[in-house]
Amino acid sequence: MEKLFRNNGNQSLGVEQKKVVHKKQILRTLYFFGTMSNSELSKIIKLSTPKINSLLVELIEDGLVKELGRGDSSGGRRPNIYGLIEDGFYVVGITININRTIISIFNSNNKEVGTPHFLPVRIQPDFGIFNEINEFLDSILVEKNIEKSKVLVVGVELPGLINQKQGVNKTYFPNISNLSDELQKIFGLPVYISHDSKLRAFTEQHFGLAKNKKNVLVLQVDWGLGLGIIINGKLYSGKSGYSGEFGHLPIVDNGVLCSCGKQGCLETIVSATAIARIARQGIQNGKSSLIKQLVNDELEKIDISTIIEAANRGDQFAISIFSDVGYWLGKGIVYLIQIFNPELIVVGGRVAEASQFIIAPVQQAIYTFSNRDISDDTEIKFSALGQKAGPLGAAAYALDKIASAK
Repeated sequence: MEKLFRNNGNQSLGVEQKKVVHKKQILRTLYFFGTMSNSELSKIIKLSTPKINSLLVELIEDGLVKELGRGDSSGGRRPNIYGLIEDGFYVVGITININRTIISIFNSNNKEVGTPHFLPVRIQPDFGIFNEINEFLDSILVEKNIEKSKVLVVGVELPGLINQKQGVNKTYFPNISNLSDELQKIFGLPVYISHDSKLRAFTEQHFGLAKNKKNVLVLQVDWGLGLGIIINGKLYSGKSGYSGEFGHLPIVDNGVLCSCGKQGCLETIVSATAIARIARQGIQNGKSSLIKQLVNDELEKIDISTIIEAANRGDQFAISIFSDVGYWLGKGIVYLIQIFNPELIVVGGRVAEASQFIIAPVQQAIYTFSNRDISDDTEIKFSALGQKAGPLGAAAYALDKIASAK
């Protein structure tokens, strides 16, 4: 990130380094919160207004910040408002899951450049996938006429057990330590990785329903089931970064075998993968459903999108599946409510797209199994961020990390 700033040779190394730290804090703040006055920046960054003014002047000379005129005043002189120059820099967010890879590029104002780009590369224990993803990213940058030198950082969202301190993905790349460093060699850019569920909590905290909230749980109900935890306004990761493996709560007696090797995990009945399996098995056992027509009798093509479409068209079998999913998800949520007593639970992921069929059975299960004095304290909401949550959060998380680096 330091490459963005001009070096003032008249100052000592120590003074210049401290100034760079403060400049990065200003850029990060404007990226996350949008346009601000110098006094607002002063309060957040905890520097004097004259110092902020001096840094803003230099950032304007660096071609990164611009003055946007006068803002509203609560009394006295109207303050100057500052914002980031739109093409001052770019950040990249990448989501890799068991179905595909999504790449999005964001400009300095945290606005996506164009639309998300999809690549049929799935997460697998083959480090070579990152070479393919990097080549695809390079082609996107060429297409968008963006110089790679203007890309500050890449954020990568990954599934699996991730030890954040060691930078190891135990599930897919257990023998690679400092995964971010190895990815930097491939991408030729600083790279930061994060676990998908924790990253979604980060995204909701800064850009979604968890903004300005203190105690929030974010459920990622997608191909699997994960949990992001925000306690007292801070993301909680646990000792090694393995917190939030909510999907592997053993909740169903004599249930199906889970990918983790255990039976009856909650993930095996509420995830998108499980929903597709349940629909496929039901049709094979004689259930009549529009789902079969939507895939032209090719049952292996059934996925969550197909089942949501059928439910939206009034298919009773599809609706009944989501009703069961809501019940079991609600029963699992009861554990979370009574352990954490959160103010809000956000449900995101592909399954959340069927919220109209899920919310009633979720609430019914909560009413049935929870202590009402506790559960009445908790709101349940469905994320409004949709599929952009992953790349959006990955890019912002990476910028946050690089801007925090001393």
